[in-house]
Amino acid sequence: MMLLKQKKAGAARVLILVALAMVNPACGSSSGAGSPPADTVNENQAIKPVVEGQAMRSIPASHGISMQLLSERSDRINPKLVYAFQGKGTALTWDIGVTRAAYERIPMLRGEANAQGMAAGDVVLTGNSSGSVLAAWFSCRGMTADSIKGAETILSGFPAQLVKEDSSAKFREVLGAINSGKEFGSPTSDIAPLVDAIVGNGACVPRLPTVILASNQDINDNRRWLFTEGRRSRSFDITDFSYSQRTSDFSLEKEKVGKICTYFADPVMFRYLSENMTEEERLCDIRVMENADDMKTAVLASISEPTYFVPVEEKAESKLVRFDAPGAIKSHRFYNGGFSMPGIVQDIKRLFPAARAMGTGRWTYNQAEVAVMYSWYDVNLNSLQEQSRWWMDLESVPTDTQRSRLLARPAGLQGSDLAARYQEEINLGYQRATACLQPGKACLSPRTSIFGRDPNKPAFTRPAGQPGGAEIPTRQGLDMFLQ
Repeated sequence: MMLLKQKKAGAARVLILVALAMVNPACGSSSGAGSPPADTVNENQAIKPVVEGQAMRSIPASHGISMQLLSERSDRINPKLVYAFQGKGTALTWDIGVTRAAYERIPMLRGEANAQGMAAGDVVLTGNSSGSVLAAWFSCRGMTADSIKGAETILSGFPAQLVKEDSSAKFREVLGAINSGKEFGSPTSDIAPLVDAIVGNGACVPRLPTVILASNQDINDNRRWLFTEGRRSRSFDITDFSYSQRTSDFSLEKEKVGKICTYFADPVMFRYLSENMTEEERLCDIRVMENADDMKTAVLASISEPTYFVPVEEKAESKLVRFDAPGAIKSHRFYNGGFSMPGIVQDIKRLFPAARAMGTGRWTYNQAEVAVMYSWYDVNLNSLQEQSRWWMDLESVPTDTQRSRLLARPAGLQGSDLAARYQEEINLGYQRATACLQPGKACLSPRTSIFGRDPNKPAFTRPAGQPGGAEIPTRQGLDMFLQ
């Protein structure tokens, strides 16, 4: 894959396209050759796939965490938990199972104090890529027994493959578009019925503090369409999630041109993100999310991953606050999925240093996926993954066995067969999260160490506005929250 670094990238493009035919770069993953090592979790905890659902504990249909409209609440919130829905392609079922287990084991999610006296507090929901679907669902409805069951019900009405996963078809599509300058991917109208159902066909407004992430195609796209043109000169800086570009074709000097991503945030979180940290240290641009149309735009922008759906246009630029620097690009905003941040935690924990973070889990990307996305956007997906994991206190990562089962869902399933398969996948997430949500069990991958240094340690690790403050502790587990 060293050819990816050559300026004249004709041969490299062929290699990349062959890799693309083998994998699905952004949302999913492939098993077999080229797969990453086993996730560093105890494989003995892997639950064998079952057809019939394990009996889940009955959860009371209590009111759950606050359903009061954010617009009717105080501008001040006191988050104690960041709950991150991490995108995994079509594996929304896994996240539903994880959420049901978390709802049972964490009284705060039910609006209750636990036996140790840990009082209820605000919960911030975040979502990227397909995880944005469930973040929007629960943001609109609160987290209750009924809303969790409702998520299962709404999903059961949609096809086994919500997005196209046919690698050979993608390969032909990319070859047909690569020299024409056209984007490739399915139209977002293919998934609009699901998104409309999620946002209540216009009735959805944020009821919980919520942040959904989308990547900025007008900033991150490092491609040149013709084989002979090579790559652009934009380079990505993982310390502050910015892109830089040469000031001229023959200059070695670079200037920052923008951020890789945008946070779609409810009005309360928008205010915190805009008023309490500088745009240099905030990892993303911010865009306010006030109503159902905003929620729909956020979800479509976050799920429109490269090769899956075409980029989504921003039609309300007045709601967007961009990175503003002398060299900043001011072109019209388009979004191309949530790949740029696999777990939306860092900036939120910097705003609320006492909060803990739980993620629904995301497996490691394989080498072919990493190569494709590096060529197109100058980002290493697994470095982004490791930096997100640096901030987690608990992450329910599927084991290799569970991941393989999730990715092996037959596309043609219908009716009762599809319902049974969805229930099996929900059970897998439920069982894994139940095993992780035990005292002393956070199911976290060990940090990488090179010469005693963590290469994925973020640049900004202290509370916002406190450059001399103590580093925010992470990876502490959620024992204090459990019942």
